[in-house]
Amino acid sequence: MLILLDETGFQRQTYSELVDSMEDRAREQFGEDVNTSSKTPLGIIIRIFAWFLAGLWDIAERVYNSGFVSKSEGVQLDRLGSNSGITREPAAESVVTLSFTGEPGIVIEEQTQFTTESGIYFELIEDVVIEANGTGSGTAVSLSKGVINNVAANTITVQAEPSEGVYSVTNPEPSAGGADEETDSEFRARIKKSVEGSSASTNGGIISALLNVSGVRSANIVANNTMQTDADGNPPKSIHAYVLGGTKDDVAQALFDSVAAGIETVGEQVVTITDASGLDHAVKFDFAREVKIYLQLDLKTNASFPIDGVSQIKNNLVYKIGGIDANGSYYTGSQMGDDVILSQLFNAVYQVDGVSDVTIKMGKDVTSLSQSNIEIEPKEVAQVHFDEIVVNLI
Repeated sequence: MLILLDETGFQRQTYSELVDSMEDRAREQFGEDVNTSSKTPLGIIIRIFAWFLAGLWDIAERVYNSGFVSKSEGVQLDRLGSNSGITREPAAESVVTLSFTGEPGIVIEEQTQFTTESGIYFELIEDVVIEANGTGSGTAVSLSKGVINNVAANTITVQAEPSEGVYSVTNPEPSAGGADEETDSEFRARIKKSVEGSSASTNGGIISALLNVSGVRSANIVANNTMQTDADGNPPKSIHAYVLGGTKDDVAQALFDSVAAGIETVGEQVVTITDASGLDHAVKFDFAREVKIYLQLDLKTNASFPIDGVSQIKNNLVYKIGGIDANGSYYTGSQMGDDVILSQLFNAVYQVDGVSDVTIKMGKDVTSLSQSNIEIEPKEVAQVHFDEIVVNLI
């Protein structure tokens, strides 16, 4: 008799186990000398039934797992999240401030489009007037959604719809907020953290609120509960939040809604939030400090190595660590505080066909590279730039 559930949980029968069980049953019914090999009529029938039954067992296991956050997938995970008031983060546009130079008095209309050299388009969401000093600025959002739209500073330089009297356009700071739809593993981790920090004004609750901001991939806080300034310069009774991703306004609003009254927020990013009474409050925080990582690869290849293999390897390393890829798009990669582990980078290299051997050296200083891991502090995030990865073919 097959047991579906016992004290260890659900026990799924695989195709091979079903075939073995049915062959045993056949020998009980027809004798030990019955032929159940795959070429006989009885063996063929057994394997056909086992194939269909294996699918039913798989469905039964999925139904069982759908009740648990740690094992459910897709819409089942969405529904478990909704039980705790948590929804999966959808894909989001990237937001950026564009700076212009041009003839004074020129108006750049809302929805005018601008783009990077690699073809990532943004459009203004407000009219921009060139001031008397010949400059102006306005907010723009990407036309498409996804992390690929998070571009580096000074890369949005092309007027897709040229305007007379506008001389130049650029983005002094990187764009932010672009995010792909949250994956099952990311959503699962956020559900667990949100449940752990369900009290709004606790440390866990504040981190949970920050993680619920669209585009935020990682967050951490330093809480100074004492009456003295701490070693990092944080004043008494203060919260210093460090955030990876997201927009300033959204992060500040989440902090304002989750930090208890009377607690000071600390950081170089300052956003004014107006409360329900019309009073203004300065909310402060910091984006995670970026630590630039330099990489040097000595690569042995064979005949199957593709023409663009070096570019593929560089992009794979950017996706793994985080940073700027060949198109100038910003990728999160590792989470805040994650060390750069040398052994984990080899998989990114060997994903490209034709790699026979590779030696990887890395460091925080281009003049001091070694084959050792790089430690990253909890307030920092590792970043690597495509153009600064050196690959030597040997």
